[in-house]
Amino acid sequence: MQALRKRLRIDAILADLPSLIEGLMEGAERSAAIVDGLKRFSATDRGGAERFDLADAVRRSAHWVEKAAPAHVQLLLDAPDAPVMLCGAAGRIQQVLINLVQNAVDATAHHPAPRVSVRLTEADGWATVTVADNGPGLSPEVQQRLFEPFFTTKPVGEGTGLGLSISFGIVEQHGGQLRADNAPEGGARFTLRLPLAN
Repeated sequence: MQALRKRLRIDAILADLPSLIEGLMEGAERSAAIVDGLKRFSATDRGGAERFDLADAVRRSAHWVEKAAPAHVQLLLDAPDAPVMLCGAAGRIQQVLINLVQNAVDATAHHPAPRVSVRLTEADGWATVTVADNGPGLSPEVQQRLFEPFFTTKPVGEGTGLGLSISFGIVEQHGGQLRADNAPEGGARFTLRLPLAN
């Protein structure tokens, strides 16, 4: 039995088992995240259009991301107290907002004084949400590919590359626009424009 145990390397396999299981679980979780993202990317919105307050959605999105963000991140919010009414799928727009704010927080991870600003304005029948950070900004190469499915600047295992492509599709479905550039003062800036409800 001892010779067989040695020949089959039973002890070595048992010693490696915890790390093998941990790696297996991590791979399964990453696969689940990718499949979930693909489902959201390919799914059509099953909910009907409804009137909703974008100002409230912006405030809630910023609040949720801020609660999970590192304590030293400064999140500046500028949204009117009065309702900014849109017509569409409130949950899907909330998903876009959370994604934009979370990406901005992630972009400031290595900044000594990380700052993210979220601003909502309305004019000429359009609502505009600007999400800006003081991170490293976007290179021309990244700007060209930013909204492509599976393109990510995050390390392996930290991003699926589907968030911005899904967000872009949701915004288009709502008759809006989503653009990215670098702010004059530095850092990335995402501009979301959506038509106001009649």
